[in-house]
Amino acid sequence: MNEHFSIQRLGWLLRADLAAGYRSLLTVSATLVGVILIASLISFDVGDRAQGFFTGWYGAMLYVWGVIASSRAFRELHDKTGNQAYLLLPASALEKTVARLLAVTLGLAVYLLVFTTVVSILVQFVFLLMPGAGYGLFNPLDPQLWPMIGGYFFLQSFFFLGAAWFRSRHFIKTTLVLTVVGIGLIVFATLTLNIAFSPGDMADIDGLIARASGSYRGLLRSLEIVQTIFTILLPAACWTIAWLRLREAQVSDAV
Repeated sequence: MNEHFSIQRLGWLLRADLAAGYRSLLTVSATLVGVILIASLISFDVGDRAQGFFTGWYGAMLYVWGVIASSRAFRELHDKTGNQAYLLLPASALEKTVARLLAVTLGLAVYLLVFTTVVSILVQFVFLLMPGAGYGLFNPLDPQLWPMIGGYFFLQSFFFLGAAWFRSRHFIKTTLVLTVVGIGLIVFATLTLNIAFSPGDMADIDGLIARASGSYRGLLRSLEIVQTIFTILLPAACWTIAWLRLREAQVSDAV
């Protein structure tokens, strides 16, 4: 299969993945409906406060479910009994990568927005049956949801890459790598600050941040720009490497 992109084949891949996984999707969704309903009965909120309740559940579902799903995005690739069938599907590696990426990013985020909205309506209906009780509805257009979704896209890119890179225990190995890298960055930042500033400055960390904000505004703005570029390029790099890994496997194993 030549490396090119077809919207039609992408649609077929998405439809095939949905047909293969809709039972699991419905099972998890039904379980979450029951859990959220019980949680709403335990922690009763009304009006605008209920938005925070549903927003918290949306974030928890998106991050937990999404990260696990991302770490299993290419399970067929490493399955000895099914990898040949997956690799020989009449679709390019790019199409297969985009299909799985859409499912665990945009697809899951939008599905959970709709799902949480429907659950909030169900919860509202249940509380209307209770005398004198009421409950607020979930607002899927709440602006505070968008940074949450952006943060998820950033985090899941590592687990998406781990799904393609590691042959087994994708979630555990990716988590281990992220933990080691995170500890290394913390140690490096601590050593850098200890070298650059005196112990007295380090003790007054709030004052240090305030003085730095006033003295190095241009530098801080530049760092903010670098951070923004970093949060965009790093996920894109992870997704690209995952595609290259799938293309390598498709060329070496399926031909």
